[in-house]
Amino acid sequence: MILLKKLFYLSVCALGAFAIVATIVNVAFEFYFQDKIYPGVRVGNVDFGGQTESSVQKYFSLRQHLPETVIFGSSSANLKELGLRFDLRLMSRRAYSIGRQNSNFYHDFVQKIAAVTGHLNLPLEVTFNPDKVTLFEDTIAKDIEIPVVEPQFKFAPNAGPDLKGRVVVFRPSQKGLKLDRSTLEFQLKSLLTTPNSPTSLTVPIKIVSPNLTTAKVNRLGINDLLGAGISYFYDSIPGRIENIRVGAEKISGSLIAPGETFSFNQAIGTVSAVFGFQKAYVIKEGKTVLEDGGGVCQVSTTLYRAALAAGLPIIERAAHSYRVPFYEQGNFAPGLDATVYPPSPDFRFKNDTPSWILIQAVYEPEKLKLTFEIFGTSDGRTTQIAGPYILSVSPPPPPIYEDDPISPMGQIGQIDTAHWGAETSFTRKVNRNNEIIINETVNSSYIPWPARFLRGTKI
Repeated sequence: MILLKKLFYLSVCALGAFAIVATIVNVAFEFYFQDKIYPGVRVGNVDFGGQTESSVQKYFSLRQHLPETVIFGSSSANLKELGLRFDLRLMSRRAYSIGRQNSNFYHDFVQKIAAVTGHLNLPLEVTFNPDKVTLFEDTIAKDIEIPVVEPQFKFAPNAGPDLKGRVVVFRPSQKGLKLDRSTLEFQLKSLLTTPNSPTSLTVPIKIVSPNLTTAKVNRLGINDLLGAGISYFYDSIPGRIENIRVGAEKISGSLIAPGETFSFNQAIGTVSAVFGFQKAYVIKEGKTVLEDGGGVCQVSTTLYRAALAAGLPIIERAAHSYRVPFYEQGNFAPGLDATVYPPSPDFRFKNDTPSWILIQAVYEPEKLKLTFEIFGTSDGRTTQIAGPYILSVSPPPPPIYEDDPISPMGQIGQIDTAHWGAETSFTRKVNRNNEIIINETVNSSYIPWPARFLRGTKI
């Protein structure tokens, strides 16, 4: 028993002595490395154990050897202008922080052991000016990117037995090309971390596939005509007629997912001569002027009428400033138009049905008529529209004469016609399974519009 007690006391003393020695060694170790990187810590496979943070910065600052320019396809990049360099502060700070997190003793201890045993190597960190790199990427993108083209579809309710009630493609899809920006940035960083880096690199490109196929669409449950809208464009100039055709073609075939909001401006894209639009009259800054895309509002107006008939919620719609005669052709009262001018105002409606819906245009130039049909799967809703009713009218103001120094003295030419102002209103009720889901009153206000004349003053 006495022997066991002696052995116990000896063990306690030995452990105590070991603890004292370990503490002294640890204190001496921490004192020696208090402003130095712990032994075995490497950055980019270079050992910086026992050195200071400034040593890391100095070492890599002398090794930032870059080619002046690097070529990506048909574009070249000045690497200094892009701000490409080692992130000296970050690398040195991370090296010094190994084993000094202070939040977890065990974590710090494991990091020190990993460093000493040669299992801790920090990566090289590279930085650049993000704004300048983005501008460089945009330059490359302009040359190589091709937008993906989604297929446009046509509903064939009256086709033969094999196609009846199915969707067919009338504009095939097209894969797109997109700059892989993350890979390009990785390539730029690699120039600094790779010895004898190349001065010419391949532009990284991603192939973008369309989201939809005809087979997929035929599984979407598009079986019923939900609603249709029509408008006429008698007396339109050739440019306006062409814009109606182009605009209708761009909208036709659009598919809207359940819960998705359709934006007319987004669907039609940029309205300019570059994309097939011609000059025709638009309302701009209180005047009627010639501009690319005049007549596009005929397209948005017709689609607005179709969305109303289909019982879909209208998210955004604005009436024109004054009564446009085109939208009252076919015995339509004022108040059923929808003006657009990208990016704003816009015409938007929501697909609140449980199924996809398909927009299909029927363009009939021989009849000067445009129809939009909205197909989907009926959920039993019915729509009742009362009106529009004209609540009041106001006469146009006196005509406006503007001097024209180019035309001969006394010559007068009309550049804008007069229009009566009006206040209109209609109500719409949408019923589904004996429940009214939409009950709205839509008011439109049209200002009286003066005739405008140019009066020649040239002598």
